[in-house]
Amino acid sequence: MLLFDWTKIFAKSKGKPKEIVRIIKMMTEGSIPKNKYDKTYKYANDTFVGSSFLVHPDVLMFNSYKYDYPEVATYIAVASLRPLAEYYSSRTTTLNLLNVDDSLFKYIDENRLLTVEDGIIHFLYEEVPQKEILH
Repeated sequence: MLLFDWTKIFAKSKGKPKEIVRIIKMMTEGSIPKNKYDKTYKYANDTFVGSSFLVHPDVLMFNSYKYDYPEVATYIAVASLRPLAEYYSSRTTTLNLLNVDDSLFKYIDENRLLTVEDGIIHFLYEEVPQKEILH
């Protein structure tokens, strides 16, 4: 499980999807920059820990090459809307559409990583994965 602060990530990346994915990947892998020319160097001294969460960020990052950066960034942004307390109490990885601003519906509908069924948003890589998918 990865805890992150979406507002810090969004601000530091200036909203650029590629940078958002880079930060989440850095946090997931626990990697440090190789040198000052490494693209993650500018994020090395920042802490992005918060109360937003991804249950299986490793699976998302492993499969991220299949999707565009905006799709992955939208997945992360929508995931940040889920209440952490609800996950701890009921292990719910979905999000009710009532918790989402109307302006985001377009992005959710166009995203291959998100599905909406009966007013609930499902996250492709947040459901309990099968062993074959993990690694």
